[in-house]
Amino acid sequence: MTFLQPIILFGLPLILLPVAIHLLNRLRHRTIPWGAMRFLVAASRSSVNRAKLKQFLILLFRTLAVLMLMLFLARPLSGGWMGWAFASAPDTVLILLDRSSSMETRLAGTSLSRREQALDLLTEAAGAYAGHSHFVLIDSASGTPQNIPDISALKDHPMVESTDTAANLPSLMQRAVQWLIDNQAGTTEVWIASDLQNSDWQPSDDRWESLMKQFDSLPQTLRYRLLALNEQTELDSGIQLADLAITTTEEGRSLKLVADVAQSELSEEAIIATRTLNSLSSGVEIPMEAAQVRWQDQWDLGTKEEAGWGTLKLPADGNLRNNTLHFVYGKARRHRSLVVANDTYGGNVLSLGSGSIAGDSLEPSQLIQRPFTQSLQTDDVTLIIWQGTLPEGEQADQLMQFAAEGGVVICLPSTSQETAEQAFAGIRWMNVESTPAEETFFVGRWEKETGPLADTDEGFSLPVDQLDTLRRRRVQHTDTVLAAYSDGEPLLIHQKTGQGSIYFLTTLPLGNWSNLDQGPVLLPLLQRLGQEGTRRLESTLFLTCGELSEIEMGAGWKPLEEDSTHQIAWHAGIYRSGNRLAAVNPPASEFEPAMMTSETAASIFEGQAFQMFLESSGQNESNLQGEIWRVFLFLLILFLMVESWLMMTGPSTTAQQGFGRKAQPISGGVSS
Repeated sequence: MTFLQPIILFGLPLILLPVAIHLLNRLRHRTIPWGAMRFLVAASRSSVNRAKLKQFLILLFRTLAVLMLMLFLARPLSGGWMGWAFASAPDTVLILLDRSSSMETRLAGTSLSRREQALDLLTEAAGAYAGHSHFVLIDSASGTPQNIPDISALKDHPMVESTDTAANLPSLMQRAVQWLIDNQAGTTEVWIASDLQNSDWQPSDDRWESLMKQFDSLPQTLRYRLLALNEQTELDSGIQLADLAITTTEEGRSLKLVADVAQSELSEEAIIATRTLNSLSSGVEIPMEAAQVRWQDQWDLGTKEEAGWGTLKLPADGNLRNNTLHFVYGKARRHRSLVVANDTYGGNVLSLGSGSIAGDSLEPSQLIQRPFTQSLQTDDVTLIIWQGTLPEGEQADQLMQFAAEGGVVICLPSTSQETAEQAFAGIRWMNVESTPAEETFFVGRWEKETGPLADTDEGFSLPVDQLDTLRRRRVQHTDTVLAAYSDGEPLLIHQKTGQGSIYFLTTLPLGNWSNLDQGPVLLPLLQRLGQEGTRRLESTLFLTCGELSEIEMGAGWKPLEEDSTHQIAWHAGIYRSGNRLAAVNPPASEFEPAMMTSETAASIFEGQAFQMFLESSGQNESNLQGEIWRVFLFLLILFLMVESWLMMTGPSTTAQQGFGRKAQPISGGVSS
């Protein structure tokens, strides 16, 4: 229970006032022993006991009436997650609002999203503190503290609107700590509204322990209130881009799109989606054989070579924010690959495998023999193949910039036995491993759905499992493994870098290393990587909402729809800047359904003054926090009425009746 006028509680000793008056009143009378009264007291003992009980009850109800008066004047608050025993209204309330895409999921049985429900509950809870506390909003999208002078207008504030971003609760709490340090606030309550999505909270992150220590070191009193909106919601489907590739033939260009479609609950019915290509829409059926499927679609781009855009949209459901996939594609441009190698034979194999194919002819890629110190000429290059010692210095910087712009770099090991090599892109070559005589390293698994080793459009798999590897180089890494040997050691590693990618292949197309030089795996691998790198030469970008760099933010992006008010920093969609197109989609983490349990949330705040409220849309939460002085006013009146009734009712005591009789003479004489 919280009191808006806690100073009134210092008057609680006044509840003893009726007792003090009673005792003072008794001092007015003196007890004088009188023999004649003993007979009357003995005769009326039971009536006297009832009179004492009555007097005790009258005194009790007078005391309770004074107590109710004090509580009424203190203006108590109570209800739901906001109840707090004998706590005054805080000087400051920090509202940390989760504005992630998952907060737009509608609650079952209502038309409200989790975010809208949170705003309703927070506004009503904060209304009782209006005029007593200072409110500050920190939202997950902007991370900027905002003063809220009128808490009743919280729902109309621009920094509480829906977004397609992800939330980072450790970072949000860090901003709260910094605000408290900078502003030296007094008693503070931190109100957190979130759906407890595991990817947003990152409960295993080491930062939580450090954050709690920082909060503990602050001089002011802190309390934490968590509004958890993780209740079961309506059926929700989501779609996200897995892969996109454009192929060019004599008949024209075609676009292959691979998407991951997931449902919160498996539905036996197929999903009827709407696909749009440059404003032209058509329907397409997506069969749902499982709760999550990977679906491929082919789009005919015709003979036109200009850039374009498209969307794939699912029907409306519990969350509209994850229903649309956006993509863009660029103009057809001639491109080439570049090979840098210190082994002549291996370099020639790589040059042939990555060459440009035009009809029945093959033009090998440019081969640069190492060592060399000049800068690479990469104006029309989409793929750089680097074989040998990992790049360093200016060459490493150039390759990193090349990948960040959308190009693809693939590194292959050197033939030497040296193990102490520098790292590139956070990855380091280790020692060379060789198989015993007449044995080979077999590939145990590889990514068949997407990536450079994916199955063909006709459904045929690349013969990756037929690779015979005699030597391989171990690698120190923490990135995605696209192909691995049967013992778990990686064959192909992928690292996303900016708009492009960096790959590491752990064996060589040399006879004493592997049979990669035979071509069935190496040729499609390098050709696909070269096609993937064409994004560098295109005037298109694929961006993740909420993760744009300052350079990308300052490019003056405008929504393709003229009447749209969306901002590229916070909303998914298609955007244009001059002749450039950008497709912005929600972060992949927002499609992860895992929710943090309430027990895990409580463990984060262990040892703190913490209270959690589990939201329930099926209940009336209007009393989330409200003044309950009317209850105490009613009890005050009730106790006074009972006290008055006790004063006015009840039989007279026997003693009182005796004192009221008139003396009668005794008849008869005195016998002699």
